[in-house]
Amino acid sequence: MRVVILTNAFPYHPGEQFLEDEIGYWARQSDAITTVLPAVAEGSPRPLPPGVAMDLSMVKPGTARRLPYIARAVFSKLFRNELRYLRQSDKLCRRTVVRAMLHVSKVMQQADALVSYARRNGVIDVAYSYWNDTQAYAAVLARGRGAVRRVVTRAHGIDLYQERRFHEYMPLKRQFIGSFDRIFALSTEAQGYLKRTYAAPPEKITIIPLGVPLVPGLSQPSPDGSLHIVSVSFCLPVKRMDRIIEGLRLFASKHETFKVRWTHIGAGPLLDEMREMAQARLGDLPNMEFSFAGELPNDAVKRYYLNMPVDIFMNTSESEAIPVSIMEAMSTGVIAIAPNVGGVSNLVSAECGVLLSKNPTYKEIADAIAVLAFDHARNDLRVNARKAVEERFDAAKNYPSFIHDVLSIGAS
Repeated sequence: MRVVILTNAFPYHPGEQFLEDEIGYWARQSDAITTVLPAVAEGSPRPLPPGVAMDLSMVKPGTARRLPYIARAVFSKLFRNELRYLRQSDKLCRRTVVRAMLHVSKVMQQADALVSYARRNGVIDVAYSYWNDTQAYAAVLARGRGAVRRVVTRAHGIDLYQERRFHEYMPLKRQFIGSFDRIFALSTEAQGYLKRTYAAPPEKITIIPLGVPLVPGLSQPSPDGSLHIVSVSFCLPVKRMDRIIEGLRLFASKHETFKVRWTHIGAGPLLDEMREMAQARLGDLPNMEFSFAGELPNDAVKRYYLNMPVDIFMNTSESEAIPVSIMEAMSTGVIAIAPNVGGVSNLVSAECGVLLSKNPTYKEIADAIAVLAFDHARNDLRVNARKAVEERFDAAKNYPSFIHDVLSIGAS
């Protein structure tokens, strides 16, 4: 069976680091010829395991090659339908029209790339798109041209929640959502959102969460009187990192005898701004230390939890699916603080941390840190954190189950 995995950039950097765990399970499928087709290829790729190939057919072309597709897009039915939706939903403006046109042109270009790939290598039995975005839509068009037999897609967060897009506009999704052979959602909350917001056919949605490998060791707690808090995220407005900083300031100011350390792992456009804010708001506190580690490889983040005492993982994001970053921390026994957004409540609870409100105040965050810092049952919470991942988010269970479902669809 020929399977293509459509990614944004993987195995190239940045992002999609969670595919590093999943791809190993694809490599074990002796009955599947698996090829990764990224849309972006810059720098040096991450190594792929034996049994998984890479093809650059879908890599984004230069501007000159995009122009004919933009011209085609303007006169296409896809674009006309999208304009109709924008007018009816009162989202019509110059920016949304341009986005619609560019997305249509990109889908057309990627569909042609898939058809060309199939002509050279044979018909694709299953096109699996890691994101429910243009590559997934392109695979649907390529299926209509006989190049693909089945199309399946995951739906995460940025490709699911329209609130995270300008004007709450998710280009083309409503036109394609009913055309997939299967949509893999990460949680019941995501499943409900797909049905409510985009009228996704419920019979085509399967819930299978992502997963993380379970390592033998566990992170160690800090000595009494000390607290090490870690956050991992791309520095974007949606991550609301200012709330972490202000929550830490409130906690450290109130509990002056407590030695508090915060480490943020991750880069992004707001990194310098957040570093400056941390210096301004936390730099004058004698019991507070902080550092920004920048972007780290996924395996380095995993080692960090095992090599350093870590007590709390902090997330204050405005929108999430079920963050793998929290899974990875909890799998090593680190307790979590996170807001009740997306599918976070499937992972974080009072048994293994603190589930904040959707829009937590600085005081709520500081109080949550205090609850965990002074809880004599912290060791029990750490055990429960690991147990929660073992029961629901173990890569050794979730990825084989997912791949079995994908291959079964391809064989049907």
